[in-house]
Amino acid sequence: MRILLLLASLIVGTIAGIYLLGVIWRTTAPEGSMALIVGGGTPVVLGAVTFLGTKNTDGQRPSLHNVRTWFALLGIAAAAAGLFLLLIVAIFLTVQRG
Repeated sequence: MRILLLLASLIVGTIAGIYLLGVIWRTTAPEGSMALIVGGGTPVVLGAVTFLGTKNTDGQRPSLHNVRTWFALLGIAAAAAGLFLLLIVAIFLTVQRG
C-alpha cells in the first residue's frame, strides 16, 4: 500500500509540477530556471512527504537518523526527476509534431 501511495504522489506531483512549470514560464519567460526548479521540485517534495508520512510494515515511521531512509529519499528524488523529465520531453515532442 505504501508503494501505491508513493507512486500516486509522484504522478500527481509530476502533473502539478508540469502545470506550475507552464504557469511560471508563461508569466516570467526569461526566468526559465525558476520555473524548472519549482516544477521539478514539486514531485520530489510530494514524494518525500508521502514517504516520511506513511508507516513501515512494522508500524514505525521512517527515521531521518537511518541511512536506509536517506537512500530511499535519494531514490524517490531520482524517480521523480526522471518522470518529470520524461513527461516534459514527451510533451515537447507532441507539441513539435502537431
